[in-house]
Amino acid sequence: MMQSGALKISDPKKYTLTMILLCIGYFIDFYDLTIFSASYVNVFRDSFHIYETAEIQQLYLKISSYYTFGIFCGAVFFGIMGDKIGRTAMIRYCILLYSIAMILSVFTTSIPLFTFLRFISGAGLAAEFATSSVLINELLPTKHATRYTSLLYFCGILGGMTATYLGAISWQAMYLFGGLSGFIVYFARKKICESVVFLNLDNKVKKGNPLHLFNSFANIMKFSRLLMLIIPFQFLITIMFIYPRFMNLNGDMSSINKTLLTGFFIGNLISTITCNFIINKFKDYRIFVLANILLFSLVMPLFIYVPQNLFFVYTLFLGLLGGGLPTVWIQIVVKSYGTNLRSTASNFLFAFGRLSGILFNLIISTLLLTPQNFHFNVVIVIATIVSLVLFALFKTNNNYNSNMEYTEHNEMIKNSNN
Repeated sequence: MMQSGALKISDPKKYTLTMILLCIGYFIDFYDLTIFSASYVNVFRDSFHIYETAEIQQLYLKISSYYTFGIFCGAVFFGIMGDKIGRTAMIRYCILLYSIAMILSVFTTSIPLFTFLRFISGAGLAAEFATSSVLINELLPTKHATRYTSLLYFCGILGGMTATYLGAISWQAMYLFGGLSGFIVYFARKKICESVVFLNLDNKVKKGNPLHLFNSFANIMKFSRLLMLIIPFQFLITIMFIYPRFMNLNGDMSSINKTLLTGFFIGNLISTITCNFIINKFKDYRIFVLANILLFSLVMPLFIYVPQNLFFVYTLFLGLLGGGLPTVWIQIVVKSYGTNLRSTASNFLFAFGRLSGILFNLIISTLLLTPQNFHFNVVIVIATIVSLVLFALFKTNNNYNSNMEYTEHNEMIKNSNN
């Protein structure tokens, strides 16, 4: 029997409130992803009295690594718990954890404690995008779910833009803004709707078993194919800040990076809006992924040929490779697993996608050892990524019209008896 917390079509106010609060939560998530990068120089100078540029950059990279590891740990843990105790409970507790860590960060003068708080911030927001996407796709028909998943990511991009332009004004105020906003969202999320699909799960069904993702060759290949589809985005956001070094640009790196981020975010917004229309027009997520990877293969190798007057236009094209792909990818993932494993799988794939950034950091660092061959080697990496993604896409079924109300209970029982 459906519980009282389930969404009813006759309850449009609660439906609207749910969507608004999910979007605000991802605005805060993206905001936090960007705010540290936009303000770390002032943070280190004001809180830790570090002024030497090399030392600041080294500390930034170190803390960023802990933050990334926090995202991985949080996505794994909260993803599992999202299947065990519910989607809405997890996105409430996650943002509460983030809010506490964000506010405490303003008042600490200890580097180890600040690093730990950044780890907690990453863990707290790790499940926001994937679990919110699961909830949206379980609450709504496909056409509307596509629209609201796009809106979710659109709001996230706005959060990143807000942090980019306001982070340098007063980092303390911006950290407090993020933390206090999180508290408000935490209390407001008492009113959001739990997934009807999740509420109707049989209590006898095993939920959130991460071993099922890897307990057979078929499941490992399925996980690998889905992971490969987001790799172009992870490579893009890892290498795009290296590109200006090999371009004939005038100006200091700070202004160049600001232009890069501005064009990238605007391109993200365009891509996020466009993907909604393309998907619902063709009723096939793969069409957009294919178009994206073809654009990726054309745009990514061109960086050394871009003149100063076309730099901003180029950053717009880089942005077109950004917003829509994660939006479409997460919907493919959400519909690829049963209700009892959906949150776990979505967050595991999100976590491993983020973790691939560390691998790309190592690859790019190696390529930089021979700068005279950098462009050629980057083209080789791009060609490899494109080949792997096209293979993965060819093996991926169109699940646009997939029924969300199914479990993987039988397969889990079968595997547990073997």
